[in-house]
Amino acid sequence: MATIQEVAKYAGVSVGSVSRYLNGYTLKADNMSKIMEAIAALDYRENLLAKGLKSNQSLSVGLLVNNMGSNFSSTLVAKIAEEMERAGYSLLLSGFQGDPEQVQKKIDFMLSRSVDGLILFEVEQHWPEIQALKELDLPVLSINTPVEFEKVDSILVNNQQSTKEVILRMLHLGHEKMGIIAAPQKDYVAQERLSGVLAAYEEAGISTDNLAIYYGDYSKESGIKGATYLLNEEKVSALFVCNYNMSLGALQVIYEAGLQLGQDLSFASYDYFEASEIFTPKLTVIKQPILEIGTLAANRMIERIQQKNQLSGETLVLNNEVLWRDSIAQK
Repeated sequence: MATIQEVAKYAGVSVGSVSRYLNGYTLKADNMSKIMEAIAALDYRENLLAKGLKSNQSLSVGLLVNNMGSNFSSTLVAKIAEEMERAGYSLLLSGFQGDPEQVQKKIDFMLSRSVDGLILFEVEQHWPEIQALKELDLPVLSINTPVEFEKVDSILVNNQQSTKEVILRMLHLGHEKMGIIAAPQKDYVAQERLSGVLAAYEEAGISTDNLAIYYGDYSKESGIKGATYLLNEEKVSALFVCNYNMSLGALQVIYEAGLQLGQDLSFASYDYFEASEIFTPKLTVIKQPILEIGTLAANRMIERIQQKNQLSGETLVLNNEVLWRDSIAQK
């Protein structure tokens, strides 16, 4: 393996010049060109471990994810990893599968590995394990749920507003007897989505007496049970489902019953999935800006690390996109 001294000799510059180049300094264009050529010719690989020890950094960031098996989570993790690696950082990844009691153990493990920052996906501020982050002198960023501590960033999407837009459209099309398959109201995201439904009824001036809500548990099975109940018992003319897995269950029931979307039943759901493009008709869905969230999270974390965690925490809100399709129609 080539050394920095060999790179300097090949390029005809000082070791100091190579070191400054590797640390992001701008040198004379000619010198930078020579160093780049030397690095390529010698296949030089910077000793990141030594660099980290010298700067008291591990060049790693901990990423704690609720459910690593979901489409949203896997896409998000991949994007964050891509952006962090581009900046020379690695991810230490772990999941807690919706179990708050696992959170403290996972965070302690990451801190024991001297990570330079923590990214937390779908944790709840009221959990006792999260309260300890107030005193942590380390860049911390929360995705999808707000953590309102002085030096913690939160990246959110407009769950309530985008849900309200879809429900308002259904109401304006005459679907006052509507069914909702909601997630348990114990977490922020589920509460925001259901509050968007209720806000739509309030804005439209329509009573919620004809609104039927079935509480699932994020699983496909609960989507099946919810759709079966809402279609057969409540006789709804429109159905809105609050997450991807429950949507799959609801769609299975709809198609097994031989119902034609956009004619027999209007349908929309939260969370984009590629199969929504091949249904006939295509499905109206709320699409989260996953790649933008991942890019923003990585860039903000890198900025916080470089600024020695001196930046105040911010709440950054991105907008979902509603993909309007023919699965909803006039009653």
